[in-house]
Amino acid sequence: MATLADFLAPNQIAWLTTTDKPSTIRSLLACVSASKSVKDAVSLETAIFEREVKMSTGVGYGVAIPHARLPEVEQFVLAIGIAPDGVNWESEIDDQPVKLVCMIAGPSAGNDGYLKLLSTVMKFVKSEKGKLLSSTHSDEVMGFAARYPVGDF
Repeated sequence: MATLADFLAPNQIAWLTTTDKPSTIRSLLACVSASKSVKDAVSLETAIFEREVKMSTGVGYGVAIPHARLPEVEQFVLAIGIAPDGVNWESEIDDQPVKLVCMIAGPSAGNDGYLKLLSTVMKFVKSEKGKLLSSTHSDEVMGFAARYPVGDF
């Protein structure tokens, strides 16, 4: 059974110093695009920003989950950004600074897998937010993620 750690790599976890949404998204796009599963980083960037224009991916409580699904991504990939100083995300839910950003990139197909992954990410950030914000190394974050089963894809 897959866990969130199976969709992450240590280089896909970043401690962010950015303070605005576009810079933060670009930082995490660089992390996600380093994955071999992403075949076209430009298409992914376009899709992520287009999604953000439709509706803010800020989900409240200092958390944002920018995401996109497109044919140029072969398998689901995550990136986690930790922003201790907060990022102005302009969330329609609470307009609070975002301190935890989890980016999801995935293939166009596989809606069931996507919903499982998104649900698990929500549980993960809700339950582990404090630990994630106080973490200092990617191995810690990977360890937290390994405790969250996603199911089979």
